[in-house]
Amino acid sequence: MNDENHGSMLVDVVSYGENVFLEHHQPEGSSDPYHTHPSIEINYLRECDMTYSFSGVEITIPRDRLCVFWAAYPHRPVSVTGKGTITNAYVSLKQFLDWPLSAKLVDQILSGALICAKTEKNYDLSLMTRWAREVGEMDAAWQRLHRQEIHARLARLDLEGWDIIASPRNATRHARIGGNAVTHFDKMLRFIAHNAFDPISVQDVADSAGISRNYAIELFRKMLGVTVKAYIIDLRIHHAKMMLADTNEKILSVAFDCGFASLSSFYEAFSKSTGITPAAFREQHD
Repeated sequence: MNDENHGSMLVDVVSYGENVFLEHHQPEGSSDPYHTHPSIEINYLRECDMTYSFSGVEITIPRDRLCVFWAAYPHRPVSVTGKGTITNAYVSLKQFLDWPLSAKLVDQILSGALICAKTEKNYDLSLMTRWAREVGEMDAAWQRLHRQEIHARLARLDLEGWDIIASPRNATRHARIGGNAVTHFDKMLRFIAHNAFDPISVQDVADSAGISRNYAIELFRKMLGVTVKAYIIDLRIHHAKMMLADTNEKILSVAFDCGFASLSSFYEAFSKSTGITPAAFREQHD
């Protein structure tokens, strides 16, 4: 399918490059497309609370507490309470895995948990105020400093402990990978994000990264705890939920628009994922 057929319901892939990337702005809820990126995302809200939708599950991120999650699954802000600011830091997956952080912290984040500092920390306010002033500094020396500061803050979170405000998607213990493996995985995620609603195969995904089918399957199991096929189906079901809730498209059209080869395969996958049929889901959201 092309972008015109999917309209605003597409899951967009976002790239923040190989370095760390900082943002600072006033957040707003929106109906923009869900997006996904293979970065570790760090959020810090001031004078406002923000509710994210993670693949349709709404989670409110508290103000004045550092929050961290892996953004490989579709997410978007849906509402904001209060008028404040948000400071974001994005760290490439490769950089995150290169840092000597505990297996417990890495496993929690890569399993899909959304974690945050246990309490409000005064030093976070000072750190985020500096980062807000330094947004746009891409000089190598500034990049090195920001990498060091982000690493130090995550190391402190590792030692102090954290609260889990959204549970992991799976309990798989993730093996650490590095080098070309991270690059291959990144390429596969981007290919899937752009082509999830087309009739793509596991081989197509592997080919996008220039690796074998078996190696692609191995990387997905290590990094996401699921198969390539299961990850693609998850994106398709998520897209189908939005279409069922927000449009009057016939269920057959929804099935085909979301990349399913038949109505029966759509019903089977949807019911397995949600516990109800597509028709029942639509009735709940009328």
